[in-house]
Amino acid sequence: MRTSERRRGRGGLEVLDISRPLGERTPAWPGDVPFSFRTTAAVAEGSPYEATCFTMSPHLGTHVDAPAHVLPQGATVGALPLFPYVGPARVVLLPGKGEVGPDALPGRAIGVPRILFRTDGVAFLSPLAAVRLAEKGAILVGTDARSIDPIDAEDLPVHRALLGRGIALLEGLKLDRVEPGDYGLVAVPLAFESLDASPVRAILVRQTL
Repeated sequence: MRTSERRRGRGGLEVLDISRPLGERTPAWPGDVPFSFRTTAAVAEGSPYEATCFTMSPHLGTHVDAPAHVLPQGATVGALPLFPYVGPARVVLLPGKGEVGPDALPGRAIGVPRILFRTDGVAFLSPLAAVRLAEKGAILVGTDARSIDPIDAEDLPVHRALLGRGIALLEGLKLDRVEPGDYGLVAVPLAFESLDASPVRAILVRQTL
C-alpha cells in the first residue's frame, strides 16, 4: 500500500500518501545527483545506534521548486511562506495529450487556490494556461509529472510563469490512484536556507462517513 497509500483513522479521516518513494531506483534528471546513502554508524558493528548520511538532488521525487530555481535573486526554498502548501486543494484531470492552452483548461481548475493536475504523463500546461490559473486566484499548482514543463523545454517557461507570479509549485506527485475531487493538502518543504528546491512528503486528507 506504499503507492498512494490510504489510511483511515478515527473520526472518518482518510489520509492518502501522494509522495513518490525516494531510493536508489528513483530516476533523476540528466545531470542531477541521484539518491545514494551510506551507513556512518552500525549497531551490527558495535555502535549503540544506527546512523546514515545521504546525497541527492532536491528535485528528486515529489518536491517543491522555489523561485530561485529559475529567477535571478528569487527566494530560496527556506524563505518560502508555508501557507500555500497547507489547505484545501482540488485534484483535476488534465485532458488530452500534449500542450493544454488556457481555453482548454478544465472548468474545475479555474478559481481554485490549490490545483493538483493528474496528467497521467501525457498532458502539460502551456505558459498562457499557467498565467490564466494565476489570474484566477491560484496560489499553488501541482502536477504528477516530473516537471510542470515538458521534458524538452529548455527555458522552463511554465516554471517562470508560475514562480514569477508568486505561485507555489509542487512536482512529481503520485496521483494515479487518486480520484478527482476536493481534499486537504499538506506538502511542506524543508527549511533549506540556500537551496532552490526541497523534497516533500505530500498527503491528501478528507472526511469520510
